[in-house]
Amino acid sequence: MWIEKINQEKKQMYLANNKIDKIVASGDMSGLEVLVQQGRWEECLGLAEKQGPDFLNTYLMRFSKAHLQQGQFKETARVLTRFGVPAIPQMLSVYKTITIEVLATINEIEMQILREMLQKLVKNLEAGAKNTHYHEFHKYLMVVHLLLLKGECGRKNLPRVASALATSLLRYTKDIRADQAFLDAGNANRKSGANDMAYIFFNRYIDLYDAIEDPENNGISDNQDFEDTDIPSPYEIALPEKNLLSATERDEIRDWVLEVNMDGTEKSLPTRCCEYCQFDGLYEASLHCPQCNSGWEPCIVSGYPLVKANSISCKFCNMGALRDHWNDYIDVFQNCPWCNSMQTQY
Repeated sequence: MWIEKINQEKKQMYLANNKIDKIVASGDMSGLEVLVQQGRWEECLGLAEKQGPDFLNTYLMRFSKAHLQQGQFKETARVLTRFGVPAIPQMLSVYKTITIEVLATINEIEMQILREMLQKLVKNLEAGAKNTHYHEFHKYLMVVHLLLLKGECGRKNLPRVASALATSLLRYTKDIRADQAFLDAGNANRKSGANDMAYIFFNRYIDLYDAIEDPENNGISDNQDFEDTDIPSPYEIALPEKNLLSATERDEIRDWVLEVNMDGTEKSLPTRCCEYCQFDGLYEASLHCPQCNSGWEPCIVSGYPLVKANSISCKFCNMGALRDHWNDYIDVFQNCPWCNSMQTQY
């Protein structure tokens, strides 16, 4: 009884002097609850970490729930990254929520924080069995990587790589804003001189613009240009509530599309031959062959499929890239876009 009274007096003294760590160090975990009630989450998590992974994971989950409810996705990702992004089942929905919300905003600073979180998560998941969760978050990591790379290559005036990146991102329009993706792909391909692709992508952007403006009369019925590609159907993607451009800006794009159409030639997406089944109608940016169901990994520079004849790999991380796109990128940046190690051209 006397010992209990002494311990209680010690606890009150520690509380009065704000020495919560002393309470926790004595084995009394109620100190963690005090920090939670005071909103001192990082102190709480730091002390929980010292008590072992079970304590840390419990309080990371509580921290995440509280902050996600407040819409603090960037802050949650930053703190989770600091504490190692544990790859435990009960946290996977947290990581997915953060990813979906950050991808919806396309804010570069938030995406950089998201990329760091996903890099740690994928590495942790890779240490176990490469199950569906690993593949799902690896895809999200690739999407974020390509989005950030697109901005970098646009600023450094690398039109060939930038247009390939914008084109590759169309396959992820279930995960990113579709009208933005088609608008960017149209602009990037027009800038690089690929007018047929720009024409097709701008046409789809205008379709989406009209569907957003009048969702009750969504008239996107023709998907012929995108058949047998890995670009999702317009019926598989979510439409935002508002358009990106004004009607005047939309009309400028429509006028360019009509002008290009005046040459009378049929516009189609470029194709390549499947290296496995020799199907010669394979959309050049597709990661899957619709005939033999073979697949390719995406290039870490452009997102285009890693066709064997043109593939090389980073000497440090061993991630694959297409030679021409790699050389364009390395000529300007001198580092691998995936692992950031110093690299040379092939």
